[in-house]
Amino acid sequence: MAAASALAAVSLSLTTGCSDAALCGPPPLDEVSQMDLYGTYAGPHGSRLTLTNIGGTTVTFTARDWPAENGVGILAEDSPSFDGEGTWSLVNDPGEAGLIRLSFENRETGSSGTPLQQLEVGKGEGDAKPLLFAKLGDPDVCRVYELER
Repeated sequence: MAAASALAAVSLSLTTGCSDAALCGPPPLDEVSQMDLYGTYAGPHGSRLTLTNIGGTTVTFTARDWPAENGVGILAEDSPSFDGEGTWSLVNDPGEAGLIRLSFENRETGSSGTPLQQLEVGKGEGDAKPLLFAKLGDPDVCRVYELER
């Protein structure tokens, strides 16, 4: 009987898979603060995001080869990109998973579209090192844009 229950549980998890939006992407990083996030993150197709603190409460970022759009198309190797910079903020309550918002202030001219401006904070496999990611498109299909330090 226990084996049948275990098999039923496995079958259920396989059929639901990533259709559960909460299971899509890396697990959340518990208790994240701005200080935990400073550094450079690398993503698909050469993208880079550097989060810095220039003193006081001002936190800035620099983006290189950043997706010029925010949909599933950014996963394609030939998706448009640009270089830019601005300020960022960590939006979360204590004990909640982190959410980063990017506000572009200087953006390479000629780039159109609305760029990826919101990232969730997750933890990498086997360690508590933060990584940044965005869930893209239909929540029933797990597509994730991921940046690692």
